[in-house]
Amino acid sequence: MIRLRLLSALCAPFLLFSLAGCDAQDLAIEPSAGTPASPPDATAPTPEPTPASSPVPAPRPTSEARPSLESAPAPAQDKDVFGVTMLYPTKPGGESWMLASDALRDARFDPQQTITRNADGSWKMRSTKVRMEVFTSTGYDSRKIPTYDRDVLAGRGYMQSPNDWKNVEMTGFVKVNATGNNGDNFAWYARGGRHTDSIACEGSSYKGGLHYDGRVRWEKETWHVSYDNVPYKAATGSLKGRWVGFKSVMRNTTANGKPAVRLELWLNDTADKLTWKKVYEKLDDGSWGGDADHCGGSVPAMPITWGGPIATFRWDSATDVDFKWLSVREITE
Repeated sequence: MIRLRLLSALCAPFLLFSLAGCDAQDLAIEPSAGTPASPPDATAPTPEPTPASSPVPAPRPTSEARPSLESAPAPAQDKDVFGVTMLYPTKPGGESWMLASDALRDARFDPQQTITRNADGSWKMRSTKVRMEVFTSTGYDSRKIPTYDRDVLAGRGYMQSPNDWKNVEMTGFVKVNATGNNGDNFAWYARGGRHTDSIACEGSSYKGGLHYDGRVRWEKETWHVSYDNVPYKAATGSLKGRWVGFKSVMRNTTANGKPAVRLELWLNDTADKLTWKKVYEKLDDGSWGGDADHCGGSVPAMPITWGGPIATFRWDSATDVDFKWLSVREITE
């Protein structure tokens, strides 16, 4: 009996030290809200799992809700299911969507044109007018949008539903195989619904553009069709014949004590999924544009601070494009 008590007294401190060490490691890997996650080790092998369907992924573990010591290791905190680096933390309990392995059966994804599967698992689109729409888990129904008044939308923060796409990080990898206009572009955009003439005020958006010749810029669409553009910047060379990754990030902030929107474009020029470079940043502080009053806004240049039910992957003029690893995530402000 004396020997057992002595053994227990000697082992207990080592057991407590081991458990405390595990907790400290779990806390250290959680990135801070509102700042880009630390870049992963570029020399490490990158897994390429493919999701079987498109349900909303479970929220990432936090320091308050870590897996037990007996559970399987959690996936890397700064990568999505494709192994692509996530620049900003996913909002706990927020909306997320990833391109499913069976994309044709995904009720939240509407490519609107025919897409086919390539041998390497990527997808091919041959239409010259592409608007691939992604819905939140609530779906899209214009009859559920009671008003397009800009002051009302800004006040409540959404167009159709409280979980509309608003603060988002949109990601896609693309390869231009053929195009009739090298000056045209890809555009990842959100903060509105359908863009048609019959419901012009539903067509609000911020459009992050990557042109086939390597230029980038942001466009503000206050309503359909009313655009304000910022100057082009050169970000890379021609996109033709090679894979590139492209991210469009938009999130609400404040500027001089007033509502504003910070817009960022990021490029993964080597398509390694890991190496991202910010190639454009724009702050809409309410001095950009000037015709929100067309849709009831009291301030013509007001920023688009509300969410919308549809996020869209768009391009024009290209006759043959391959795409993969698309995602839309709601991020923290």
